[in-house]
Amino acid sequence: MTSPSPPAAETLTHGNIFKRYRLTISVTLILLLFENALEVLIPFLMGRAIDGLIGGSMAPLWQFTGVIFVLLAAGIGRRVYDTRAYGRIFREAAGRTVEREISKDAPTSRMTARVNFVHEFTQFFELMLPMGLTASITLLGAIIMLAIISPLLSALTVTTAVIVATIFFVCRERIERFNKGVNDEMERQVDVLETRKAGKINNHLAALVRWRIRLSDLEAATYGASYFVALSLLAGAIYVLIAVEEKSIGEAFAALTYVLQFTDAVVMLPYTYQEFIRTSEISGRLERDQT
Repeated sequence: MTSPSPPAAETLTHGNIFKRYRLTISVTLILLLFENALEVLIPFLMGRAIDGLIGGSMAPLWQFTGVIFVLLAAGIGRRVYDTRAYGRIFREAAGRTVEREISKDAPTSRMTARVNFVHEFTQFFELMLPMGLTASITLLGAIIMLAIISPLLSALTVTTAVIVATIFFVCRERIERFNKGVNDEMERQVDVLETRKAGKINNHLAALVRWRIRLSDLEAATYGASYFVALSLLAGAIYVLIAVEEKSIGEAFAALTYVLQFTDAVVMLPYTYQEFIRTSEISGRLERDQT
């Protein structure tokens, strides 16, 4: 069911998009939560299946297999729904944005940039938000499940998460500044191209590349620091599980799988954070134009 049209001055923000399409987005998030809850159980059930087979029992393996089939069905259903839901959100949001720009007699270049910005916003909700939510559930689930298997290892994962969060908090100002530079150049791209002057075009392209290199270098540095901390946790986990706590094969396998999932999640979350900062800068840009 299509929602009523909003006021012409409605600003494109994360909050406004969610408020307007709360039912649509809530359905996909609920499906995602269910899918990720099952994924959190997979390593634990796999470890039980291994220990069960070693002990001569097939029941844990059948339980593991059943959950796999349910997880597969949930994942397929969510992806089919997402494509249609977010396609409608983009179509309606982009349409409203174009109508506003036409009413202000805005140049084609600015309308093109605005539609691209709307697309980035929609992509955030369709791709980055689920990715961030998946990473958050995976991270939290890993900590909880590790607390059941090895409280010491769970405490180490919490410490790792705090260190990685600190790294990205320190870099926030530069992330915002570099994204603003990229967006500034993208917004003036059509105008520069329409001049048909090689010098101006080359200067614009060089500036765009410089901003993107700065952003990429910062991402590489934060990724390297975060992954080093995460891999150090993995090495420590092997020592704790085998040398200190002497866990069974199934428990050690499950715990190391949770540590690997935690490692992926703790590195993935910052990218969602960066995209949130980027789309927030876009939102502020659009709001300034409306005032």
